[in-house]
Amino acid sequence: MSGYYPQNNDLPQSYGPMVSLSSLEMKRSRSLRTTAGVSCLILTAGAVFYAGLDVSLLGRFSGATDMLFAASAAVYAVGAAAYLGTGIWLLFTRKTTSKAPLITAAAVAGVAVVLLLLGLVTSPAGNHAPQYGSLGLNLLMIIRAIMALRIRPVPAVVPAARF
Repeated sequence: MSGYYPQNNDLPQSYGPMVSLSSLEMKRSRSLRTTAGVSCLILTAGAVFYAGLDVSLLGRFSGATDMLFAASAAVYAVGAAAYLGTGIWLLFTRKTTSKAPLITAAAVAGVAVVLLLLGLVTSPAGNHAPQYGSLGLNLLMIIRAIMALRIRPVPAVVPAARF
């Protein structure tokens, strides 16, 4: 069988400067990404719990209250899916310099903070407990994501070719 086997010079070349992190910065980035990823997974468990709680209350009330519990369960389910996906993505990309998972984590946590603050304002009227733990964990996740985004990779020095 004859065929074409690519040679080293046939492989695509990267023309942009390669970036890397020093070992201390890489360790710090990995730690920050791990903290944010684990926070996402903890918040996933909380969102699943509250979605299940709202689903269990369906049918006990009538009219608008029942629809409110259904809408709340749907929001918690979407939040749980967003947290789960973001947390897994952060944990899989711990050893990279990719910024997309960190930006996603900050965005998901930012939306959650806005919704939690809205719930905090309406908690006395709705006769339910405010979720201070979730609010604190989301703020921690935003802070960790921003700290990891602030780590700047430096161009890698490529030795000159000798002829």
